[in-house]
Amino acid sequence: MTLGSLWQLFARGTQAWLVAGTVSVLAGVAIGLAPAIGFQPQGFPGGGGEAPLELLLPSLFLSLGGGYAVLFPGIRVGRGKVRIVRDWKLYPVSGRLLWILAQATAVIGLVVCILAAATHPAAPGLMVWLFMGPYLALTGWAAALLGMATNVRLIGAVDGHLAPVTQAG
Repeated sequence: MTLGSLWQLFARGTQAWLVAGTVSVLAGVAIGLAPAIGFQPQGFPGGGGEAPLELLLPSLFLSLGGGYAVLFPGIRVGRGKVRIVRDWKLYPVSGRLLWILAQATAVIGLVVCILAAATHPAAPGLMVWLFMGPYLALTGWAAALLGMATNVRLIGAVDGHLAPVTQAG
């Protein structure tokens, strides 16, 4: 089953939430990246110790809000029980890659925030949603793909519509 064929099985509302949430996360990260990179602790030349709040709040709202807008519909897609470890080889490659990328994003974000704390204690607070929003969005996309693949395995798909699978014999 390809990514395109799974995408066609999602309800229109779910598709809209997934796309809109992803765009929101990307916008939030783009808005918040400049202040987070330009953050200079007090004591450094030109460093006031604070990033501009008028850029950080919209970034926070767009990144985290968009991440949750992807995560909740993504989780809701799966009607059957998604078993990550047990059924790993049965899931589409795109879903598995997104799941791995989501976990890698979480670990990289944690490491970056810990390392940033060495420069200034407020830096991780400014950077956390730059990783949290993409993590939530990637997890939502992965959950949607893995959940839809589980649905297709459990009840089958005929002509792009879910239909019950009949047991022979």
